[in-house]
Amino acid sequence: MYVQQIDGWRFFVQGGKKDCVVDLEHRKCDCGVYGVEKIPCSHAIAAGSYARLHISTLVCPVYSKDTLFAGYSENIYPCAGQQVEARTCFPPKVKRGLSRQKKSRWQCWLELSRMRGRTLRKQHRVYRCSVCKETGHTRPQCKN
Repeated sequence: MYVQQIDGWRFFVQGGKKDCVVDLEHRKCDCGVYGVEKIPCSHAIAAGSYARLHISTLVCPVYSKDTLFAGYSENIYPCAGQQVEARTCFPPKVKRGLSRQKKSRWQCWLELSRMRGRTLRKQHRVYRCSVCKETGHTRPQCKN
């Protein structure tokens, strides 16, 4: 990927699926992945390596081990003052519709290309007449 620095924390990254502007200070990228997941996308990694930053500093602190350990450091108690009753929990009853079930499998490239309207054609077969044994026509069209 080709990286060009715009100013102190902003970079223009060319390459990948699209060209993006990455802001390392606010942890945002035009592709949207870095802003939502708070884990650097390929554009942010390229910009960070261009700025000679370690990749672990680009990840949001929420994903650090210290935050994980702090979340489970104290005991978790049920609601105070309420008695907890033990009962079995069953999954909800699901009613199947009257229509046919949808497919739940991965399709190969051939099926996907047919769905898009690009049907693959067979190789053209050379037809031969069964009466005169000549190519180019069949028995119903034979003039002999």
